Amino acid sequence: MARKNYYSVTWAINNFSYCWHKKDEAITSPIFSIFIPEETKWKLLLFPRGTKNGNEIAYFLYREQDCNGAENIEIEYHLETLNADGSILQENSAIEHTFCKNRRWGYPEFLNRNLVLKKCRVRYLPDDILTMRCRIKRLAQKSVEIRQIFTRTIIKVEWRSLLWTIQEFSSLTTDQKKSLVIKSAPDEELIKIDLFLTGGQCFEEKINLNIYPIDRCMKFFTLQTFLLDVEEIQVDSGKYENRCEHGEFSTFPLTFSRNKLMTDGEIFLPNDVLSLRLELAVSTGFSFEGVTKIDFGTISHEITNEVRDNWLKYSVEEKVTENSCALINDLMSLYKDQSLCDVKLQTKTNAFPVHTTILSARSPVFRAMFSTDMKEKLNGLVDVSDLDDETVHQLIVFLYTNKLEELKWEDAVRLYEAADKYAITSLKDRCSLFLKGSLNLKNACGALILSDLHHDKGLKSSVQDYILKNAKEIFKSEEWQLLADTNSKLALETTLRNWTEE
Repeated sequence: MARKNYYSVTWAINNFSYCWHKKDEAITSPIFSIFIPEETKWKLLLFPRGTKNGNEIAYFLYREQDCNGAENIEIEYHLETLNADGSILQENSAIEHTFCKNRRWGYPEFLNRNLVLKKCRVRYLPDDILTMRCRIKRLAQKSVEIRQIFTRTIIKVEWRSLLWTIQEFSSLTTDQKKSLVIKSAPDEELIKIDLFLTGGQCFEEKINLNIYPIDRCMKFFTLQTFLLDVEEIQVDSGKYENRCEHGEFSTFPLTFSRNKLMTDGEIFLPNDVLSLRLELAVSTGFSFEGVTKIDFGTISHEITNEVRDNWLKYSVEEKVTENSCALINDLMSLYKDQSLCDVKLQTKTNAFPVHTTILSARSPVFRAMFSTDMKEKLNGLVDVSDLDDETVHQLIVFLYTNKLEELKWEDAVRLYEAADKYAITSLKDRCSLFLKGSLNLKNACGALILSDLHHDKGLKSSVQDYILKNAKEIFKSEEWQLLADTNSKLALETTLRNWTEE
């Protein structure tokens, strides 16, 4: 496809392996607009288990019902899968199609699930990220600007690893169960597992696990089990995965029977104790959906500042429905009225009354603080003297509404640090996106130090790419000289980035 007159939309899906969607259920990309000045709205649809065949991944382009522009738009487009380096792994021939509103078009069998998740996983899912792209150009249209849109969807996953020991295993009968409850990071019950036997007498006794989802937010889980022998060497005893339906349980047999364990009791049952290593991963929804970056190319027709500003806002805003607006307004009213506040955030100069339930729901750090008899809970006061009043105000507004007020660079840096301190992942991601989109020759070195201190690989990578892209100016700057003097290892790592990645 000619590079002139095209739009490129790249969509990265983090933690793709933990998609919970059934056949004919789609993950939708964040909505994006193209074809200025008409601003028609589109999105990509990915069906992880296909629309007809559960062994295939389906991929479509969809035009929104609620959008401007002509009723019918004729376009030419490519649907592609990308490697980590941006090279094309799989693509189909260009399609010419006339899109009306509320219609999709694409491929019901675009990718084979087994190819993506197993055979060629390293290529298709580096770091468990599936990257899709759609390149579009409108037919019979004069020159427009090149626009590259980058969007991301992050599936929230919680991992747990623990050792489960079953005492007096040899005396376990078929009418008995051994139970284990696994808790989430905020110390709430996540999942329950029952171990029991089936068979006996003339049949081999199988060891089974019943899995009961407890947390209503659970969508999908994988459970890898290992037997530990007398030398604590792990032996694979089966991996299971299933979609979670609240109130329903799943049953999985271990690959080792009781008869086998009893025969090799000296190896697997030292002191009549069965030891199982459990590796649990649970997806609980989406932690982020949004446009992360928009690159404009050469523009051959006028675009107003208002249009450009509206586009850039997508990098720090998320979709808000009518119902969620009402909820946000109610929660913000609760904060403004200071009704039923039961704790205060204390800066050096001010105290901000807040609700422990709201803070606990949004931050695992606050939840741990208020769930135990720590001094903050007992005194009703949380010391945040390391934060200034404006940062605390913006932090509270986000915790109650999920909204960010108008940001400046310094605001975003302070909020980013606060979000990392209190493990507010969604806020940290939003601030990181703002920082990536606001890099310039003066602040890039500071952003590099920030990303390194907070171990943010995504932000660090973006900043390093920006620095190398503008190396001629930045390497001569006072900011870079100071960085090189105070953190030579980071400066060298950045300088050699292109070569070390190769």
